[in-house]
Amino acid sequence: MTLPDDTQPRSPFQTPPAGPMVEPPLMDDEPVNSGPGCFLWGCIGLFILALSAAIIALAGFAGFSAGTRIAQANALATQNAAISQQLSLIPGDIASGNEFLLNARIQFLATLTPAVSGLGDIMQTATAVHLTSVPTATPTPMPTVLAQPTVISTPTSAPIAITPGVALDLPALLEESRLAVNVSDWDAAIETLDVILAADSSFETAAVRSLMSQALNAKALQLFRFGTTGDLAEALRLTDRAREFGDASELAYESYIAGLYLEAFNTLGMDFATTIRSLQQVYNEQPNYRDVRQLLVQQYTGYGDAWAAQFEFCPAAAQYQNALALVQDATVNAKLTNAQTLCALATPLGGATPLPGTLIAPVGQPGG
Repeated sequence: MTLPDDTQPRSPFQTPPAGPMVEPPLMDDEPVNSGPGCFLWGCIGLFILALSAAIIALAGFAGFSAGTRIAQANALATQNAAISQQLSLIPGDIASGNEFLLNARIQFLATLTPAVSGLGDIMQTATAVHLTSVPTATPTPMPTVLAQPTVISTPTSAPIAITPGVALDLPALLEESRLAVNVSDWDAAIETLDVILAADSSFETAAVRSLMSQALNAKALQLFRFGTTGDLAEALRLTDRAREFGDASELAYESYIAGLYLEAFNTLGMDFATTIRSLQQVYNEQPNYRDVRQLLVQQYTGYGDAWAAQFEFCPAAAQYQNALALVQDATVNAKLTNAQTLCALATPLGGATPLPGTLIAPVGQPGG
């Protein structure tokens, strides 16, 4: 008879006897595994912290480098835009002949680093524009010194520029100054001779000094005789220069009278007595000099009015008499009559000290 167990596979090993399982006893000296220690965890934490700091530093450096590159790129773009703008405006300055703006743009471009491409060609073009704008000096005939009084004209020739390192044609300039003297263009002659003296003071000394003396004397005499009051100071300056280059005796009397006249003119409205004294000197030397007679009448009358305003009618009458001795005027005559009447009725001055200028006698009388 076959049992059910006989049909099941059998293990080649012996089946242990069934019974309760007993765990082996623990050994007292066997260590207990409790995981990584504190020191190891601390090292791991420090490593992670250092790694984080390195990542942050690298990120910051990368950001700084990127910002620097962006700032440099922006600065370069701004500079390039400025260069492009200036270069685009230069042709217009050249076409209009505006040398001031053209030079300003060139100076700006010359300061940039790196150097602007084509700047040398632009500078050569600017030089050509300048040379083209300078007109050729063409002497213009002027009236002789003793001609009818006319308004003094300004110099007709362009200033002669002295460029360092560029030699001047001194013989040509000397010939140009001779031509200017021959046609009485004193301004052009003086200017050209000054250029020669500045370039080489030893060049043709005798000829240069002779021409300069002639031009200075003639120009000063022209201003003394036909110029305005404002021209007298320039005439006196030219007279001083003329004495440095030779004889200026022809200007001696003119400069003396002009000096007295300017001295009086500069004190008008400030001091009647001082102004009258200077004008009286001019009048005594040359009664018909400019407007000296008219100025004297005005100053005498004004001085009389100043006395009358202080109720000092006797000295006022004396000043009105001085004015009437120069010219007959109904208004001044009426002032004199009124002052004489009030002077007769007033109390005498006695020992009072009169204002300066009271005792100036009428022109043509003792003391005048």
